[in-house]
Amino acid sequence: MRLFFPATLFLIAVSMWMPNASGEDEAPVVVDQRFTQAANRKFKAFDSPREQSWQGPFFFLQLADTQYGMFTGNKGFEKEAALTQQAVEHINRLQPRFVIVCGDLTNATPNQSRYQAQVEQYHQDFSKVDTEIPLVCVCGNHDVGNRPTSKSIASYQKNFGDDYFSFWVGGVCNIVLNSSVLKDPTGAPEVLAAQQTWLQQKLLDAQKEKAKHIFLFQHHPMFLQKEDEPDQYFNIPLERRTPLLDQLKQAEVRAIFAGHYHRNAYGRAGEMEMITTGPVGRPLGKDPSGFRIVIVNETGIQHQYYGMDDVPKTINLTDQVKP
Repeated sequence: MRLFFPATLFLIAVSMWMPNASGEDEAPVVVDQRFTQAANRKFKAFDSPREQSWQGPFFFLQLADTQYGMFTGNKGFEKEAALTQQAVEHINRLQPRFVIVCGDLTNATPNQSRYQAQVEQYHQDFSKVDTEIPLVCVCGNHDVGNRPTSKSIASYQKNFGDDYFSFWVGGVCNIVLNSSVLKDPTGAPEVLAAQQTWLQQKLLDAQKEKAKHIFLFQHHPMFLQKEDEPDQYFNIPLERRTPLLDQLKQAEVRAIFAGHYHRNAYGRAGEMEMITTGPVGRPLGKDPSGFRIVIVNETGIQHQYYGMDDVPKTINLTDQVKP
């Protein structure tokens, strides 16, 4: 007993101290495995051959830009936490097939002192999502930097899993890209090259397996309204956008989902939809903080964005949601 009692006090002391570690502390952080489901370019919760077969209509929720710290310039994140907690309540009530957060999970970047505190708050809030609902995380420019490097991407991977990967859900092939290296590849050209080679194979696999739909998820929109619109902060440069859109059209990708704009925007490239979704966190336009509900049918999709105070009580998969 004399040996056990001091050891017990030590473990209690450590467990009490760890949650209060600040962003500046160097203490090791244990990441809940639900946040690192994306590994080896797959997503563990959906790593099943059964998911490659159509199983009937379903719906998922697309969130974007939780961006803890944006309201206060990284001085605090109480407002983002409150909005995210409201979103989590909706998620648990609606019970979607999965939830995907399209980037800018935090406002601080990996090299800033407040980054880890924001990551820990994100983990704390989203750990309240029902464990039966897979949570998919996508990297944004605040998560890996405006000019990502292998180091910044590795920091993201430690906290949130792979920066690009794919997964099947009920006969639908879902592809997640690191759009920050599409926006500016100069800090990690090898990552962009590897992602492009991988993407080509995933698109071929999806066609071979006769996917009902192919969806692409990333942080940056390819474009906001028109596929040939001029380069600007919120879209992917034409130099890389044009050949990639041609590739996606050829593969008959149904829709691209993105965030980054902190407003909603819609466009088309041929038959392919470009869907840009407003933020969970701070809005930069008329669209309030909220998220998108996407209903997937065998022949198409319907989707609608809802402000946090306007989310429906339930989802009827026979309803037609207006885009």
